[in-house]
Amino acid sequence: MIKMRIKPLEEYRIGLRQSSGIVIENVDVISAFPSPTTILGIIGAMKNAKPSQLSGIDDLREAYTSLTGNNTLSGDCDSSDNPLIWGPLIKEKDNKIYTPLFFNKLILDPIEYVKTSLNENVKVQSESLVKEIGIQIRRMNQMNRGSRNTIHLFYQKFFGSNYELEYCINIDDLKKLVKENVVALGGENRYARVRIDNGNCNFGNGNYAILLQPLLFESDSEYFVRLDNVKGLGCIDEIYGVLVEKGNKIDFNNFKVKVVYYALGYGNERRPMLQALPPGTVIKVKETCNNAKALGLLSELGFGAIYRVDPGNR
Repeated sequence: MIKMRIKPLEEYRIGLRQSSGIVIENVDVISAFPSPTTILGIIGAMKNAKPSQLSGIDDLREAYTSLTGNNTLSGDCDSSDNPLIWGPLIKEKDNKIYTPLFFNKLILDPIEYVKTSLNENVKVQSESLVKEIGIQIRRMNQMNRGSRNTIHLFYQKFFGSNYELEYCINIDDLKKLVKENVVALGGENRYARVRIDNGNCNFGNGNYAILLQPLLFESDSEYFVRLDNVKGLGCIDEIYGVLVEKGNKIDFNNFKVKVVYYALGYGNERRPMLQALPPGTVIKVKETCNNAKALGLLSELGFGAIYRVDPGNR
């Protein structure tokens, strides 16, 4: 694997929900962390490759096959030892490693975060554990298409560009590309500097892990079901949950198992939304999946990427 370092050059936004233009502030759902499909788009831009015109997720399958050789993206695996894309880890000037919490926060101390999830009696200081990425809210104007005399006012959120996002890419011929480039990042014509580096990737160690990307799964109609009977959760021994908000504030003694719905993006048509465990969820990985670096459906692509943690290693 080689490293791809992404440094936003300006405030940016990656939409998680389709917007028709007029956006109420509290439903403008965005992410600070590019998904594997967004990274695929960046790789395609760097290779001057045009997206496929295939529908559904067949364009993702074709991209995966073209980048990996003869491998086929099944989408139904419970884990992947060599995902195409792994990450992100987030770094600031001090080069410390941060991991994502949901889509807009940082876990500043992954080991302490996991230890807190395992022990309800552990008391932590919020400043040492979690930090919210700075958000700028801008007032936008949009002219009504039906009547040019009517202008709608709405608000959109943008993330600050303080951090560098580090991904590991399992594509050997990326080494042949220009080592540094400028590419579009997300929507609204925002740009980032992308650097390709050689070096070892830090996947962490241990049987516990923090999700870096949404872990996609699919359950049947039964409400009560064993984890290993859920499509995509076959490598998970236990789920300890994620820190959740209470009254618009993080409750640092409140880990809960939370499920979100996550869309795979847009090809020639809107792709389906799947159930997912959000980034920041703490899990215990089965010993039979010791080499796994990503879990769940489409883990070969990089969804469900995990950062392994040994809570006793401190």
